[in-house]
Amino acid sequence: MKSLFIRCSEETYELAHALAKKESRSLNKQIIHMIHNEADSKGVSVDKKVEPKIEETVQIRTGLSGIVGTKTQGFVD
Repeated sequence: MKSLFIRCSEETYELAHALAKKESRSLNKQIIHMIHNEADSKGVSVDKKVEPKIEETVQIRTGLSGIVGTKTQGFVD
């Protein structure tokens, strides 16, 4: 999920809220809706990125074994 920050005048902000209210949407959903409608009307599209699935095996330790580790020190004779 990405974030989009928009700087605008008070008038633009109020217009956006009025449009959202008229369409029974939140301001964020209204802006997303307008972006998608504009892209559709102009024939603009983007390639969807496929997120690779990362599978990871984690060994879960309980009790004291979860915090105890072993370390071998090398001694030179």
